[in-house]
Amino acid sequence: MSLLLIIAACSSKTEGTKDDKESTTTETTRIVTDSVGREVEVPIDPQRVIVDWDLGHVLAVGIVPVASTTKVIDYGEFLKDYYQGQDIVDLGNEDTVSLETATSLKPDLIITFAEENIKQYEKIAPTIVFSTDSYDSVEAEILAIGEMLNHQEEAKKFMADYTARAKVAEEKIKAVIPEGITFSLFTLTDKEIVVIPSGNSGGEAMYDLLKLTAPTSIQKLIEDSKGDWQKQRISWETVGDYEGDYVGVLDYGQKYETTSTWDNLEVVKNNKVITFDGKYFFSADPISVIHQAEHMAEQIIELVQKQ
Repeated sequence: MSLLLIIAACSSKTEGTKDDKESTTTETTRIVTDSVGREVEVPIDPQRVIVDWDLGHVLAVGIVPVASTTKVIDYGEFLKDYYQGQDIVDLGNEDTVSLETATSLKPDLIITFAEENIKQYEKIAPTIVFSTDSYDSVEAEILAIGEMLNHQEEAKKFMADYTARAKVAEEKIKAVIPEGITFSLFTLTDKEIVVIPSGNSGGEAMYDLLKLTAPTSIQKLIEDSKGDWQKQRISWETVGDYEGDYVGVLDYGQKYETTSTWDNLEVVKNNKVITFDGKYFFSADPISVIHQAEHMAEQIIELVQKQ
């Protein structure tokens, strides 16, 4: 009888230990589908992320990557508050990143904008493609990156805040800008003027969020260009054909001399031109765009009220 009791006790202890081990075992990876339909095994909770382009989207869902590329770091001025006090290593140009530096950072996940980068990145860490071209709205973009990074709740919270702030900025503009007033948005260069359409850096804030109206001539120019960026450029001599009631200029510090055609525009003579610092308007990620819209609204309202 004593022997049987000892055996039973040992058996119970062994089973309990086994159950304890099973209960503490957790999964460390999961399968996600990226923007181009690839199924990739990634960490459940990535800690050391590298992103070679869409820095703002990653920050929007609450992750500060260990590295990104030169342009999005240097020209993402509105993003800097989202990683203040944390270093993001500069990997160089997005098309020629330093693979040596990337490897030394020991990432557990790499996010790239281009399929052709997969082969070289996969040698370093699991790699997913995130391309905004695959989605038809900002909400779809944010929810997708939130799903890939397992930050779904953070993505939902960001979108709720984004939508509310966009509505406030739009309403502020509506209260001041009379119906039918048009706005042109340009970048001035030495040889030509670039027309900025909706959906592009600066244009998304002006036309898509604030719901301002471009002149008919600009709308036709964009339609006729069929997405060809080169066809959205005009000469200094023809700028009057694309003049709105107000003009916004994205200033990237390029050197140019205005022509008599420009100086004789009604908007120039009547002080209806607003200059925006290009460093704050280069990026078209959701964080940058909502800040751009709010900044534009303030600047435009201030100018209109002075007229």
